[in-house]
Amino acid sequence: MKKKYYLITVLLICIAAIAQAQTRTVRGTVLSQEDNNPIPGVSVLVKGTGTGTATDIDGNYSVSVSGENAVLVFSFVGLEAQEVSVGNQSIINVSLKADMGQLGEVVVVGYGTSRRADLTTSIGQLEDVQATVNRPISSVQDMLQGQIAGVTVVAGSGDPGATPRVVIRGVGTFGNESPLYVVDGMPYYGGRINPNDIESMVVLKDAAAAAIYGAQAASGVIVITTKSGKSGAPKVSVDFYQGMQSAYQTPEALNAQEYSAAYRAAAAHAGAVPQSAHDPLLNPWSQVTRTVWMDEIFRTGAITNANIQLSGGSDRGRYSTSFGYHNKEGILLNTNYELFSFRLKSEYDLTDKFRVGQNVYFNHSTSRGINTSSSYSGAIINAIYMNPAAPVYDEFGQFHGTVPFELSQFAGAYGDTYNPVSLLLRPTIQNPRTNINAIAYAEYDLLENLTFKSSFSIDLWNWSDKNFSPRAPEIGRPSNMNFLNQGAGSSNRWIWDQQLNYNKSFDKHNLGVTAVYTAQFRKEEAFSFQVQDFDREDDWFQYASNATTILRVPDAYGNEDALTSAIGRLTYDFDDRYFFMGSVRRDQTSRLHANTKTDFFPAVSGSWKISSESFFNSSLINLLKLRGSWGQIGNIASVGLYAFNIPLASGNNVILGEPGTRNRHVSLNEMSNSNLRWERSETANIGLDAALLGNRLNFTAEYYEKYTRGLILRNDPDPHSGVPTGALSNVGTVLNKGIELSASYHGEIGQLRYRVNGNFSTIYNELLDLDEFTNDFIMHGNDLRGTIRPFRSEPGQPLYSYHLIPHDGIFQNQAQIEAYVNANGTKIQPNARPGDLIFRDVNGDGRISDDDRIFMGNAMPDFTYGLNLNLEYKNFDLSIFGQGVGGVMLFNGYKHTAYNAGLQGYNLDRRVLEAWSPTNPNATIPVLSTQDPNGNFGQPSDWYLEKGDYFRVRNLTIGYNVPSNLMSRLRNGADVRFYISAENLVTFSPYSGIDPEVGSGAVIDNGTFPVPRTFSAGFNLNF
Repeated sequence: MKKKYYLITVLLICIAAIAQAQTRTVRGTVLSQEDNNPIPGVSVLVKGTGTGTATDIDGNYSVSVSGENAVLVFSFVGLEAQEVSVGNQSIINVSLKADMGQLGEVVVVGYGTSRRADLTTSIGQLEDVQATVNRPISSVQDMLQGQIAGVTVVAGSGDPGATPRVVIRGVGTFGNESPLYVVDGMPYYGGRINPNDIESMVVLKDAAAAAIYGAQAASGVIVITTKSGKSGAPKVSVDFYQGMQSAYQTPEALNAQEYSAAYRAAAAHAGAVPQSAHDPLLNPWSQVTRTVWMDEIFRTGAITNANIQLSGGSDRGRYSTSFGYHNKEGILLNTNYELFSFRLKSEYDLTDKFRVGQNVYFNHSTSRGINTSSSYSGAIINAIYMNPAAPVYDEFGQFHGTVPFELSQFAGAYGDTYNPVSLLLRPTIQNPRTNINAIAYAEYDLLENLTFKSSFSIDLWNWSDKNFSPRAPEIGRPSNMNFLNQGAGSSNRWIWDQQLNYNKSFDKHNLGVTAVYTAQFRKEEAFSFQVQDFDREDDWFQYASNATTILRVPDAYGNEDALTSAIGRLTYDFDDRYFFMGSVRRDQTSRLHANTKTDFFPAVSGSWKISSESFFNSSLINLLKLRGSWGQIGNIASVGLYAFNIPLASGNNVILGEPGTRNRHVSLNEMSNSNLRWERSETANIGLDAALLGNRLNFTAEYYEKYTRGLILRNDPDPHSGVPTGALSNVGTVLNKGIELSASYHGEIGQLRYRVNGNFSTIYNELLDLDEFTNDFIMHGNDLRGTIRPFRSEPGQPLYSYHLIPHDGIFQNQAQIEAYVNANGTKIQPNARPGDLIFRDVNGDGRISDDDRIFMGNAMPDFTYGLNLNLEYKNFDLSIFGQGVGGVMLFNGYKHTAYNAGLQGYNLDRRVLEAWSPTNPNATIPVLSTQDPNGNFGQPSDWYLEKGDYFRVRNLTIGYNVPSNLMSRLRNGADVRFYISAENLVTFSPYSGIDPEVGSGAVIDNGTFPVPRTFSAGFNLNF
């Protein structure tokens, strides 16, 4: 027995000795190839096993390996993974370089992360955040423009305080179409995020990807991860740029002599006597150009951006804090935007199982914009209207009117025009906004594969608005009253998430389960009032207590909103070949009736990684994956806060008893609908992902169909109810579908490194039905000067389609007018004269009317595209980024007043010098006339429509990195980059308006604030 015991002991010792001989420790350091600095947190994995470790704060690692055939895999987000055969080495040092083809291989998705190669849903990622941030931009929306297929960003205005509109995969609702923003894992409703604080940005485009965020994600989700601190010595980053911006192009008005001559000719054509104001003999004052009004209202504005970040940490804790300042002068006089932002983010590993963290974001902004959309009071259109013979100021330093007071007998000839400089300088406008957004979380590993995380966020807003409008005594559009409009408000919102994550790997199987319960509550209160008649207009006197008249009882409101959700998600993959994800979400809202407030929204997706199959063996193709998804999301943004329980309205405009007596009252002004359901967004998506040539070429192609079902719209009221406003109802279905293509390629030629990426997407939009609407179509109320309403939505057509009368050129002579007759020989346009527009009798009834309108496209692009080129040579870098849209039609309402001599005598755009005349028969502008019996400008015709396609060189940047050996003399690891940049450098477009980027949907261009061209210089310093 003892012999057996000894034999077994000896055998075990031998086995242990053999194992000890085969198992050994490999050590080393991982450095960055770019700056030769150590990289903490690099994953070091023994290939084919579960054995691995991560580098420490000095980039060092130590890992046990068995046998001489072992292979170590070094990987880190944003860097190219590297495999090294161990052999008989005991020390292996590695240098990792930036992965230009697969930046951000691990992407942040809903309530978790995923390797990009394993995705089953449609996700787009902003590839090079740092290069984008180096541009003179001030918002997340600016960063996305033209960068991701299927994501359309339209500035709509160059107002420095305006935020571009983001539309993901087309317009599907008449409600709020804004995507949901998620910052560091929590829905974000705070102020502008400082672009310098952003580490990565991902867009969840299809319903299966966004479904995890439910009711607020029907229009897509933009997931933002802010910069975090890393273990190691404190690091400081300073980013600064200074620039100047100006208008790319501005319209020109007639000078004084041309102005008078044009109206004399227009009167002659109408057979009228020219007004004496335009007679050089009777009014010689009118013949001298004293002001070029466009030069007076536009300016070169300065832009300044500064950001300082401090980060660092230890093995147990990491922190990152930043301060940002952004100041932008608008290109219109006295417009501006200023933002102060502060962020503090930290994470702490209290134990090996327990982690906590927080992210506090504070920002304070002020802005001053100006109305440019109105054809009555818009600053730009009034710079066209205003008499060029008038100076900006009179001899007393007061704003000048259309004519001096001593020539007031001529005032009627120049119309009710504002001095455009006074529109910009005269009002006192104050609108500060303060926001605090804070997130805190605690995470605990309950079991080896089970983690619980509780997150809480709070969003606090305070705002005020004060607008004092002084008297305007000058001739034009005078006002002897002054007004103060003032208001203020606050809102608070909290969100509390409870999340369980279970992840288990066994053999070739990987299973993940996520369960989330989330609740949020929002409360808002605000008030506003208007008072008038101040004896003085000094700044210190512009307070409500100094007014002598209260126009109306102050308005005030308060509301509350609650939403709870339960979410379950299952992910599974097998052998790196087959991937599956399924989720279901239960949403419950306070906005709907008890019978409809709760609904369920499922989603499924899957992918097949063909390149992982044993039969697939290609050195050319590194990744080939086919994926598909389907999902539904409820859209709460289209539901009113009290859609089923309408509050009573109050007022003081009921006249009872003695004349002039106002009485307070309450009334029901809107019908309710207890059967109102969730608006539901449903998306089906199929995609193909490929990586070729050693991952240098990456390609993605997708096709999607996105349905909005139960479209919410207000029906007509029941005429028997006595209630003036109808109820919100689920009335129809909208379809958006399209193809999205993205490709990138990177490589090297000697010391030249290059990267090219581009994207292209198509969008087809159609209103499929209005089955539960009270009318057969929707006639939108957006109008041009109260008379022309060009927009209509009807089944079979895109939303916000143009519904207009087509025109076929210009009548050249009387004979042509006489020949344009109906079947009875009656002239179709009896009031036409040579030089007038020819309107098409579409329905053949022998007359021109609204029945001749046809659908003629809309302002949403049929396709969008973007192209990036990045070059690096030694210490120099160059990037060019262009973006464009196609298939856009724009309604140029500017032509209605700027080309029309039949209104009140406003000055005109200089292009009317090319209007039709017998000697200029090929003109496209109708004849100048003080009368318009043919309705050249009054008919809702396609003469106002123009192609709005454009290609814009968004950015050109040239940079230089100071050699590291020079910077190391200042501090080891320090680096600095200097650059110059041009934004919106040049635009190619057939559109005759100021700027083709005027917006989408029901937009009428009356001289919109143009997007500025900016030149800037700056530096990035890290030490």
